[in-house]
Amino acid sequence: MPDTTNDGFLSGQGIAVDPREIETELTRLWGPAAERVGGPELENPHVTRIVLANVVVLSRKADGERLQQVLDTVTERYPCRTIVLCRTDDPARKIAAEVSALCHLPAPGLPQVCSERIILRAGPNAVDLLPGAVRPLLEADLPFVLWWTDDPRDDEALFRGLADECSRLILDLPDPGADPEAVRFGLDLMISRYSRDTAWFGLLPWRELVAQLFDPPGNDEALARIDSVRIEAISRTDKSPPRIALWLVAWLAGQLGWTPRGYPGRSAGRFKAIFKGSRGLVAVEIETEAVPTLDVAQLSAITLTARGDVGVDTFRLSRPAPQSNEVRVEVDCIAYCSLPRVVEARDFDPALRVAAALERSRNDLSYQQALPHALWLLDSLKD
Repeated sequence: MPDTTNDGFLSGQGIAVDPREIETELTRLWGPAAERVGGPELENPHVTRIVLANVVVLSRKADGERLQQVLDTVTERYPCRTIVLCRTDDPARKIAAEVSALCHLPAPGLPQVCSERIILRAGPNAVDLLPGAVRPLLEADLPFVLWWTDDPRDDEALFRGLADECSRLILDLPDPGADPEAVRFGLDLMISRYSRDTAWFGLLPWRELVAQLFDPPGNDEALARIDSVRIEAISRTDKSPPRIALWLVAWLAGQLGWTPRGYPGRSAGRFKAIFKGSRGLVAVEIETEAVPTLDVAQLSAITLTARGDVGVDTFRLSRPAPQSNEVRVEVDCIAYCSLPRVVEARDFDPALRVAAALERSRNDLSYQQALPHALWLLDSLKD
C-alpha cells in the first residue's frame, strides 16, 4: 500500500513534526528510494537528494507567496536545506515545525532532484528559542547562509545571534521601501563580515555592460576623464532613488577611486551628488520615474560623459522598456566610435538576485570598495 504521507512530502506538502524529531522524520519521509549525493549508490532511486548549503530564511507574514516563488527558483539552481523561520501570534512558549521536499526534474527519465524545507514557527514568547532550534538542523561541513527578509532591528537579538554564526548573510529588503537605517544596520560588518544587499546583485548585468563600454583600445583612457554620470530608474515611488541606482554609483566610485564631496541633495524624482575624480569633479544625477504598479525598482539607463581637450565622449546604455531583456548600446567617442547596437542582458528579478548571492564568491573586492560609498549615499536619504 503506498505511503501517502511520503508522497505528499515529495510533492511539497508540509508534514507536521515534533521539532525534536525532525531529522528522524526526514529520514523516514525520504525513504529507501532516495539517493543522496555522497552516499551509497542505489539501483533504482526515485529521487536524488542534494544539499549544497544550509539556508536559514526569516519570513515575513505578508511575504509568503513571494518567498515561495523565490525559493522554487533558488532551490532549482542551488539545492539546499532551507530552514524557514516564521513569526506567529501564538502566545505559547513553543516552536511548531513542519517539513516538505522541494523537487524538480532535471531531464526526462532522470530521478527528481530534491532538497528539503523545514519550517519553524514561533510566537513572540518563543523567538529566543529559534537559534537553539536551528543549530542542530544545520548540515555539518556545509555553508550556513542567513537570508533575512525583514527589518533586522525588529528582531535584533535573533538577527545578531544567527548573523554572528553564518558564513554569509543575504539582506533582502524591499527596494524601494526599506528604511536606510535598517539597510545600514543589516550590512554592519561588525555583525557579519560577509553581508550582502540583494540590490547589489541586481546590478550584475549593468556592471558587465558598463565595463564592456571601455574594453576597446583607447576607451580606457576615457575613464579618467568622466565628469558626469546620469542614471535613470523606475520605481514605485520617486520620493527617493532606489538602492539599485545608489549601488551603481557606489560601484563606479569604488572602481575609479572617486571620493565624496559635500552632501548629496534630493527632491522628488531627482538625486544629486558630487565626487572628486582623478582629474576633477564628477557630477552624479539619478532621475527616478514613479511607476506605482512596479514591485521592484529597476534601472532603465545610464549615461556617462568624459570631457577632454578635443571634445566630449558619451557612453549610454538604455532598456527600451521595463522587463525587456534588451539593452541599447550607444557610444560617441573620438577614440572609438561605433554604430548603436542592441545586446541581450536579462534583468535580475528577486529570485535571480538571491541565487547570485548564493553562487558568487563571498570575497568580492568590488563590493568592499563600493560599500563605504553606498553607505554615504544611503545616509543622505534619512528623513
